[in-house]
Amino acid sequence: MEQIYTIPVNEAFEAGMEDPTRGCPFCRLRDKLAKEEVDRVLGASMMEPDTRQQTNVHGFCGHHLEQLTAAGKRLPLALILESHLIEIGNAMKKPGVLPAAAGGDTAKKLDGISRDCYICSRIDFHFQHMLETAALLWEGDTAFHKKCLSQPYFCLPHFAEFLQAARARMKGKDFGAFYKQLYEKESAFLEKLGGDVSWFVKKFDYRYADEPWNDAKDSIERASAFLNGNEGAL
Repeated sequence: MEQIYTIPVNEAFEAGMEDPTRGCPFCRLRDKLAKEEVDRVLGASMMEPDTRQQTNVHGFCGHHLEQLTAAGKRLPLALILESHLIEIGNAMKKPGVLPAAAGGDTAKKLDGISRDCYICSRIDFHFQHMLETAALLWEGDTAFHKKCLSQPYFCLPHFAEFLQAARARMKGKDFGAFYKQLYEKESAFLEKLGGDVSWFVKKFDYRYADEPWNDAKDSIERASAFLNGNEGAL
């Protein structure tokens, strides 16, 4: 079992049991990873040669660059960006070949850089282990079953990833029992959410104007969090 991930996974699921408004536990785990990576990049690791080499080459996606900027540590970020811009400049230098070939090679290099992100790659690495740890906890700890089934819901992307991680590690019969329980829970949530969105639509019909909103007022926001995940869930 991935011991270093057991504590954060259990903590995220326990928080969901205590407060259903906190949503998908995997969203909280991924959000926590993102915050830790931002702090790490702008902290002491900024001066570590291995880290700087990686940030120079891979850079950051727009979303994580915004998070780095919002952290307020402008000098460390400027130093990182300075060397990353030098790396981009080196990638744009024309090699000793025909101009057309050089341009194509440069385009390929720059396209790779623009699609890369040092923080995304680290989050993906750790998050995959957390998914695997959750699947292993289900297998080895019956108390974790209650934690899973007490979550308000799993967002659609993370529900799919959780199923994939479990399918890769569980035997057919065990996975079948796991899937049945998770499917029933997720289906019940989806049915309720769909009903709330439908009621939201009906409330704009004059025939339902005087009817109560029930749980429909924030149904659009809840549907968005379910469909795409909810970063910022901590």
